Amino acid sequence: MSAPSVEIRIAVEIVVDRPVAQVFAYLSDVRNDQQWWRGIHSAHRIAGDGGVGTLYELDATLLRVRHQTRIEVTAQEPQRSQSIAVRSGPLPYTAHYEWTELAPARTRFRLVAEIAAGRPWTWFGPLLNPLLSLLARRYFRRVPAIIEAATAA
Repeated sequence: MSAPSVEIRIAVEIVVDRPVAQVFAYLSDVRNDQQWWRGIHSAHRIAGDGGVGTLYELDATLLRVRHQTRIEVTAQEPQRSQSIAVRSGPLPYTAHYEWTELAPARTRFRLVAEIAAGRPWTWFGPLLNPLLSLLARRYFRRVPAIIEAATAA
């Protein structure tokens, strides 16, 4: 018998007033996640150059549960898309990122994540999907200001 899990799909979209190259450079590097996603205590690149096959290790707390997660970049088309997948950790997910140039200094970023949440997250029951969606939207709202401030001329 397999452990119960909750299937979750999260989609978030933001617009950043910076060129696509700058937004891609910032958001495709998982080490930057700790600057805008509360609960990530550390994020380190442990192998690779940022492209396909790169491995990152995160120390994070989600909904009061602290955990270690190893993430791999599984696909990448620079300045257009990137996919990542959890290789080890208690919350298996895949995420697909897309960057679209809206104007020379304006970029739309879209994230679609699919999560197969097992214990201890299943304890949240039907509240888990809206909780994770709320957190993702809240944290991604911080990203434009952080990137714009970091890349200000």
